[in-house]
Amino acid sequence: MNLEEHIMLWNHASVKIMDVRYILLEQGETSLEYSLPASTFVYVVSGRATIWLDNSMYSVNRFHVLHGGKGSRLDIVVEDQLEYYLVLYKAGLTWPATPEQSRLMGPNKPFQLQYSFVPLYPLSLLDQVELMFQEWMKSAPLERLHTRTLFYQFVYELLSQMQQQGIEPMRPDLVAQALRFMNDRYMEPITLEVIADLLDCSTRYLTKLFKSKMKESPIRLLTQIRMNKAAQLLIDSEGTLQEIAQHVGYPDAHSLSRSFKKHYGVTPALFRTKERSEHLVPKLPFNVSRSAIVPGIPIRYIDNEYENNYQLYGKGDIHMYKQYKSASMATATLLLCMMLLLSACSSGSSSTGNSTSGTGGTAVSGQSSNNASSAQSSQAALTRNYTDSQGTVVIPANPQRIVDLTGSFTGNLLALGVKPVGAQSDALKNPFLKGLVDGVEAVGDTFSPEKILSLQPDLIIVVAADVMEPTFKELDKIAPVVRLEYGKYSYKDLMLEYGKLAGKEQAAEDWVKEWDRKINEYKPQIKEIVGDRTVSILQPYAKGLYAFGDFYARGGEILYGELGLKAPKIIQEEALDKHEGVLDLSLEQLPEYAGDFIFTSNWGWDDGDPDVVYGSPLWKGLPAVKENHVFFMNAKGSYYNDAVSMEAHLDFIIKSFLGQA
Repeated sequence: MNLEEHIMLWNHASVKIMDVRYILLEQGETSLEYSLPASTFVYVVSGRATIWLDNSMYSVNRFHVLHGGKGSRLDIVVEDQLEYYLVLYKAGLTWPATPEQSRLMGPNKPFQLQYSFVPLYPLSLLDQVELMFQEWMKSAPLERLHTRTLFYQFVYELLSQMQQQGIEPMRPDLVAQALRFMNDRYMEPITLEVIADLLDCSTRYLTKLFKSKMKESPIRLLTQIRMNKAAQLLIDSEGTLQEIAQHVGYPDAHSLSRSFKKHYGVTPALFRTKERSEHLVPKLPFNVSRSAIVPGIPIRYIDNEYENNYQLYGKGDIHMYKQYKSASMATATLLLCMMLLLSACSSGSSSTGNSTSGTGGTAVSGQSSNNASSAQSSQAALTRNYTDSQGTVVIPANPQRIVDLTGSFTGNLLALGVKPVGAQSDALKNPFLKGLVDGVEAVGDTFSPEKILSLQPDLIIVVAADVMEPTFKELDKIAPVVRLEYGKYSYKDLMLEYGKLAGKEQAAEDWVKEWDRKINEYKPQIKEIVGDRTVSILQPYAKGLYAFGDFYARGGEILYGELGLKAPKIIQEEALDKHEGVLDLSLEQLPEYAGDFIFTSNWGWDDGDPDVVYGSPLWKGLPAVKENHVFFMNAKGSYYNDAVSMEAHLDFIIKSFLGQA
């Protein structure tokens, strides 16, 4: 787009001023990164600095003007005390637009364009931007209208001087901006919609750009970034899988493990062992250049259609910082209405005509102390305190509408006879839950507050993850959120915790007792059948076989834990003794780790052909195969270990050993 076309579109622009700010940075100071939430003018009043606008570097001094679009990153290193103004605005075409205007507006994004120059006549621009700031700070409606008028005068003068000097704007590199954003913020919940909104373009247009330039979709590249970061942490740190998962943007170790195995073809544990010995880290097929500035947390501005407020860590009106929006203003309003409604319902009986002032206020009318005491006792009977990873949470004593977002644990509720109103999509794919989750709404990995609000929950259960805390805090506005620590509980202890959460303590204790009864009933029979012989759990995948230990589902908790059966030596030493969930072994080693009894199924996470193993002479020559001691598990249900799935595993194991499968 040339300057004349750019000016033509400004003639038909509708503008909203988002913010006008004055900033003073001292010599040697480095600003925190600004990830611009709206189109922005930077007007340098005095001083010298090096400024990066995305990948473009500028040496600026007095009266320098820069412009960047929404999503651009602004980095500043001060060489001499720097004084400048920021003017943030949103602009679009007034409608109806002519076909020519629409043609120019579509692919060019005129208010996203970048330029930098020193005007020939800077003082008139300085007068206007200073007056804009003064009027903006008054905050009154008339002064805000004056600010907008001054902004148009500022833009006119700026474009006029650009025309005189032959300055042409240039189109920003949206793909580079998106990649930088993903590299900087991969640890946060990111969706295609979040990236497109940041760059002020449609998801379809952004995907098209990525496919054209990178030959991949944005989300696929985000996954590559996260996998690369996870691989580096596995090699360079001693962090647990749960800690690494939280650091690279996954809610729990289970989710990371599945993605990691799908991406690299090996489990994280095996990757760490192998790659540390080889000192090899898989690299992404691209390299994003960075400025020399040490990255910091981007300062951001609230960007909505209604008002612009300052927030830095939730206080003051000087700096601005916010987490990414996970709900629209309409949703926020609805959340507020829900909270007010809940507050009204919990503040006493309306029939008496009494009201209270706040949570600790006194009765305004003649409510007696006996009534107050009765109300408090009634409220206490309706709620209970539960201690999770964050502290004490007040939850309903008998929740009726639970949303379970753990993915791995939803079957615990169903085993207690409690059907959640919503659950993470992965949980609903568990074949062992078929028929039990009819009518349960699927909630995606981003945990959309809008979706969850529509389910009207009274309790939300999640896996604790620091990276998800901004989302969890949004969910806290809807209903109490309980954060369960991944890996803290055994499957039986976790069942007891779910009993506390669902108000089904006795049912949970009964489940554990019945479980132990079944184990005690069948353990002697199975021990007599198996004797001193070994049992292994194997799954073929594209490059070999996985052998599983005693805590990675697939019946391992039962075979090695509850029943106390022996594992082949290599599995005992490398998996059970070292508390590794899975081993990656070659087909050639099969006779060494194939037990006298084998539980198996296809891995299913890649395009490997299981017949490469099952049809091989090595497999067919195994004693277990010849003696019909090979038992094929449900492949899609093998990796779940909630209460319902454990019951299914136990039933299959018992029937297999007793010849009833």
